[in-house]
Amino acid sequence: MSMTGRTFALNQSLFSLGGDLWIEDDAGNHAFEVDGKAFALRRTLELRDTAGTTLYTINRSLAHVRSTFEIKRNDEVVATIEEALLHMFGDRFTIHPAGGGELTVQGDWIDRDFHVTQGGADVILASRSLLSLHGGYGVQVGPGFDIPFAIAIVVALEQMELEEHHR
Repeated sequence: MSMTGRTFALNQSLFSLGGDLWIEDDAGNHAFEVDGKAFALRRTLELRDTAGTTLYTINRSLAHVRSTFEIKRNDEVVATIEEALLHMFGDRFTIHPAGGGELTVQGDWIDRDFHVTQGGADVILASRSLLSLHGGYGVQVGPGFDIPFAIAIVVALEQMELEEHHR
């Protein structure tokens, strides 16, 4: 798995005292914030920029039978993420952007070594090997793919995994 693009760190040790999770860029600067008490059960998460502006909201959709999360921008659903009924070929989740098309999540989700593909090409890579930090992993976003949207997808996947683990 190799792709050039910007790399970000998602690391549990980047929680602040208020419970917010900072996502850092490859230079170690704060790039995005996941609002307070990140990754708690049954809540809405907000992905914010460094100025505190909400870029995306992420929450469980109650309108679907299967485990489904929505990513919204300004109260408008821009993508849904569904857990696969059958986990064939390593596919755990399918992402449906509002504009059409489909993204798939493949790889080892438990070990945080996975990639998101669109039209057969990797757009997001996540791997512990991208970081030397303990307890975290790197998220690399492919050139031309919307970075905040990619980070929102990874945050949503983390939240889905947390809720699945607690069921």
